[in-house]
Formats: sequence, structure tokens, C-alpha cells
Amino acid sequence: MAPRDCVISPDNFCFICGEYTVKSQRRNISDFMKKVYFAYFKLKLGDQDKQWAPHKVCRRCEEELRLLFKAKKNSFRSGIPMMWREQQNHTTDYYFYSVDVRGFYIKNKKNIFYPNLNAAIRPVPHTSEIPVLHLPSSLDDIRSDSEDGDTLPHQDESSSDFSVDQGSQPFSQSELLGSRLKNKNLLTPGTTLNSKTTLLITNSIR
Repeated sequence: MAPRDCVISPDNFCFICGEYTVKSQRRNISDFMKKVYFAYFKLKLGDQDKQWAPHKVCRRCEEELRLLFKAKKNSFRSGIPMMWREQQNHTTDYYFYSVDVRGFYIKNKKNIFYPNLNAAIRPVPHTSEIPVLHLPSSLDDIRSDSEDGDTLPHQDESSSDFSVDQGSQPFSQSELLGSRLKNKNLLTPGTTLNSKTTLLITNSIR
């Protein structure tokens, strides 16, 4: 659960790339953006009713997706976008608390360090396992709230498998990424997900 006394709002970060965004670069998430996001990533841009998730995108991500739709750009800079889940531990799992943005502005914010956490997994670039997907010429038939979109499994605090104190997590970063690739039909048929299967993917985001 997000702490009430946290100074940094999730809306200071981009939902798609997870980077800190100064006020002048923040954009509201339009229905068009949801549709293009879904069409490219095959994932629903969800959790917009949750206070622990960003409700903004940065101008760079918005412009890249817009150019993709207009066929003026070949690919987005990542094949899997930022993955958000509800934070379970303020000290070790709260992305907006862990990212130090003090003293950073447009010109120097590229130097900000962004961690990979269970509740906030950094984007993964395109690879041979994560190929570039082409957008349709029209988004008329695409629902931005499509129920067919993949969503992240949420941690169940009532489950006996979940315990912050014992350090156990029902879904590791590699398992989440592997599950997402499987749902996007980007794994070779017959591939069994295990630590070896997802090792290269996990290493690519560190």
C-alpha cells in the first residue's frame, strides 16, 4: 500500500517508461494513447483507478507512439513497457520513494538512477525474443479497455505464499517477464518457463 506521507507523487513518473517527468513534459493518458499502447504492446494500459500507479505519460513516449501509428517511426524504444504492481513494502518495494529526483531537471534528469523492484519492473528493449510488432492502419476496431489485454498478476496479501518479512514473493521479476512474453505469444511453442528461460531477459533490464 502506498504511504500517505510520500512526497513524490506517482504522477511525476511516466506510466510507460517509468521515468521522472517534469511538469511541462507530462501528458494526460488519452483514449487514443490507450489504443495505440494496446495495439503495440498487446497489453492493457490499466490500473488507472489505483492511487499507486502513475496516471500520466511523458511527452517522449506519447510522441513516439504517435509517430509509430503514423508509420513515421519503425519501433518503440522498448518491447515491454514499465510494469507496475501495488507496493507491499515502503522501504524495499516503493519505486517513488526509491528514486531520488532532488535537483534534477530537463537537462540533467537522464542521470537519475531507476531501480528494478518487484512492484516496478523496468522496460525491456526489443530483442530476437521480443520482436517489433506492427500497428494496424486503423484503431477503430480496437478498444482501449479490451478485456483481452494481458494484465499483471497481483500479490494476494491473504495468501500464505506472500510474506514480506520472510522475503518470499509469489512472482519474481523473471517470472513476471516470462509470463508476459508467454501471454504476448512471443515464446517459441513448447517453451517451458523456468529460471534458465528467463535469465537473459531478467539480465537485460538490470
